[in-house]
Amino acid sequence: MNELCNEYKQAISENKLKFHSTKLKNCKIVDDVLFRKDLLWVSENMHTKLLQKIHDQSFIFHLDNKRTVDLVQCFYYWSDHQAMIKQYIWNCHVCQQSKTSRDSINELLHSLSISQKCWKDIVMNFITELSLSEEYNVIYIIICHFIKKHHYVFCH
Repeated sequence: MNELCNEYKQAISENKLKFHSTKLKNCKIVDDVLFRKDLLWVSENMHTKLLQKIHDQSFIFHLDNKRTVDLVQCFYYWSDHQAMIKQYIWNCHVCQQSKTSRDSINELLHSLSISQKCWKDIVMNFITELSLSEEYNVIYIIICHFIKKHHYVFCH
């Protein structure tokens, strides 16, 4: 047990009503483990390890803030756990990669114009670094947007 838990244990044994702004009537010690309202009291040095186990589980795949808080509150307690969980998820590399960006740089997409005539709107591209075949190693591709017809031009 860490030092804070020992202090709580001593305060409970002295029948104090309150300690560090916590009502001690909600706390109890069972087998040298501190509980608050039947929730395991987690010491400071274990917060991050516990959040890693809960939040980073592969079969759940990185819960959001609310679900992580709900899961923690079912079994564990520490003061200001919601702020710590929010900060942990904010710093989670996997979560940051999977979330959409809310920056003002990203604007609404504009649809492409619809062609009205054959070969008016085209797409061109090159396929390069091919092995040499009959003196050609590049293919130039031209595709019509309207009829989806394509032409291949072999180049070198």
